[in-house]
Amino acid sequence: MPPPPSAQPAPGAPEASPDAGLGSLARLEALKGAVQLERDGKSTPAVEGPLHRGDALETGADGSATVHFADGRTVEVGPNARFVLDEDSNGVVLQVARGILLSRVPAASPGRPGPKVELRILTPYGLTRVSGETASEVSVDVGPDSGRVEVRLGAIEFVSKDGQALQAAAGQSVAVSAGRAELVEQPAKVIELAPIQVTVRGDTGRVEVRSKGSAKWRTVSKGGQTLVSGDGVRARGGTAHLSLSGSSSILALAPGGELVLEGAGQQGSRDEARVDLRKGEVALKLASERDSRVVMPGLTLESGGAAHLNVRRTADGFDVAARAGDVVLVRGADRQPLRAGEQASVAGAQQARVAPLAQAPLALPSVEKAQVFHRGLSEVALSWEGTGDAVVEVASDAAFTRTVMRGVVHQPFANVPVPTRGTLYWRVRRPDGTELTRGSASFAPERAPKDLARLTNEVPEGPEKTTIFYQDKPPAVTFSYASEPQAARYRIAVYRSGELTKPVAEQTVSETRAPLEAGVLGEGSFLWSVTPLSKTGQALRGGRMNKLDLVYDNSVPVLVVTAPKNGQRAGKRVRAVGVAPVGAKVSVNGRPVALDGKHRFDTWVEPVGSPPLLLFKMQHASAPEVYLVRTLKRGSAE
Repeated sequence: MPPPPSAQPAPGAPEASPDAGLGSLARLEALKGAVQLERDGKSTPAVEGPLHRGDALETGADGSATVHFADGRTVEVGPNARFVLDEDSNGVVLQVARGILLSRVPAASPGRPGPKVELRILTPYGLTRVSGETASEVSVDVGPDSGRVEVRLGAIEFVSKDGQALQAAAGQSVAVSAGRAELVEQPAKVIELAPIQVTVRGDTGRVEVRSKGSAKWRTVSKGGQTLVSGDGVRARGGTAHLSLSGSSSILALAPGGELVLEGAGQQGSRDEARVDLRKGEVALKLASERDSRVVMPGLTLESGGAAHLNVRRTADGFDVAARAGDVVLVRGADRQPLRAGEQASVAGAQQARVAPLAQAPLALPSVEKAQVFHRGLSEVALSWEGTGDAVVEVASDAAFTRTVMRGVVHQPFANVPVPTRGTLYWRVRRPDGTELTRGSASFAPERAPKDLARLTNEVPEGPEKTTIFYQDKPPAVTFSYASEPQAARYRIAVYRSGELTKPVAEQTVSETRAPLEAGVLGEGSFLWSVTPLSKTGQALRGGRMNKLDLVYDNSVPVLVVTAPKNGQRAGKRVRAVGVAPVGAKVSVNGRPVALDGKHRFDTWVEPVGSPPLLLFKMQHASAPEVYLVRTLKRGSAE
């Protein structure tokens, strides 16, 4: 075995520092099997936590671990490996004595924490420089008498012991044997994966399967159905969930979508699913701590960990949106990184057009128990304070056992699909495991408060004044009175108090009840009379005056929006009308709205998003934040 790297430094290696072991450089996570940590000359079983300069890590035959650095880069350590963590003025140095290490470096972003410097991997055979400015994936294999550096993504510079410098790009390797370094072109690897089972299940609506060569579609039972190569799947009104045996990866085919399963395989920690997306959209929820490949005609997607992607079939290719997790777009020999928070349009042989993903119009801050009422809202943005890379995890349960989305992000928000009804829980951590924030929100269709229903209110004749309290809009009222033996009809007249010259409402009926439609009488004090009439229309007696007050009562327990309605056509501006509980603050599309003395609002607002949305937010002391979403249609509303 060659001497440890510290005894035979390669060109460009850092000098030992007297303060080695004092600075925290990274965090150790994901420990499996036998892993030993050597610090200050003492070796103990490793535990998750900070790694310092001078620490040595050693794995056994069944051991593995992951090292997270503050700027988002990771190093996965395989079995029978040993390295020493160090640094110099240029960056981090890994002095590798033996074993296989896989380095993953995300592309630089303006908000990413930590210095943008290169990672150096020092072995007995030479030094590998991995830039931190571009995304990269590099495997380093150190054996007893040879070594190999394989570049899967990005590029590296390798400096051999004799000073020979080699540049290697994606698809190339540097092989070192008998002291000689050689650049090797990677042949197209055909990896034999063991076939695995794929099961399809539906959530709501109908999911159907069609066997290869058959023209008949069959409905999938509630218990799910095992698929075989060539089976077609389509989602009609619900989502079809395709799960891979032995992996937590799921392909979720959206309503209206159709695909054909062409096969699935697995080898070690590598999963592969081969599908032909015929139409519609599929969400790819790829497992953490696994290498995933999703192969489609004309496009392969590769992930080295947790990722959440949306892939939509277009007329000439695909649109791919990376909600969380960094992936690689592969077409033939071309490999193009797609970072979390980016979207790519893939068409023909042209290079994919990559652009940032816009933040969803409704952004939820890191609060607990927020409430969102909506109809047809597709996504929300979970947002938090700060900058730099983070790992976001979203689940449908507080214990985070039913994961909805997980992966690294490079901006302080993540767009997440929302359920029609249900609760989402989220937590956000730095790459080193430090928790940044967490939150939760419930989602449901907008409710119709019963206490705001416009009831028909009875107003009896008599000496006592009748007072009607109402909310939202003035209600319908019904005047009632005793029958007169000789009366054929009854004339009812309503006047505002102090204005008895002209009635605000008048009608003649043959019954002893006279209804007025909602809105005929507004807020205020009124006098009303009923005059019995004979068959010839003569008054049988004078009309007695009765008192009526209509009083607006602002005791609404919830935010009520009376306009616009869901599905209403929207122009450049839309009228927003409603009422809020006493003490509440209301904003529409992020702009505070003025409330009158009775907490009503009536304003004009510009819709946002596509389809057009009005986002009402209500804040009330000691109560969860409430969001009410109105989804509109394009067109003139003014």
